[in-house]
Amino acid sequence: MDEDDYREESEVAKSINAWRQSERKVMIDAIQDLIRTSHKYAKSQYTPQAQRARWTKLAGQLIWYEDQILKSFTLEALTIEMQELKKRVVEGEERRGRQGRSGNYPLMGFRRPGDKKAGDAEKAEDEESSETVRADDPEGAKEVA
Repeated sequence: MDEDDYREESEVAKSINAWRQSERKVMIDAIQDLIRTSHKYAKSQYTPQAQRARWTKLAGQLIWYEDQILKSFTLEALTIEMQELKKRVVEGEERRGRQGRSGNYPLMGFRRPGDKKAGDAEKAEDEESSETVRADDPEGAKEVA
């Protein structure tokens, strides 16, 4: 998928999400108005007793419906956040992959069998010379007075 296609999809997705949020807001406002109206009729002294039960039941149903809309909004928001997090994780993995391929690690070289012996001889010479220096060192010697 090209970056242009991805940008177009994300722009389309953003516009769809914005439209959904605006429509959801309109729906919630309408339902809240209906809930207020049903509460008003359920509490009114001029409403017949048989009608009050119906208005109370309608108010309960509308409250449940409003709760479902808010839950779907929460789930959609969580889905959007999950998509953003997945995108961040993928980008981080790509960055790590590029860093790993860039050769930041030291190269490992293998010596030939003849080279090892020459290296061991040099180490042995270094150790002998350091022992000689230690013996000649006056700092380690004690003065006898």
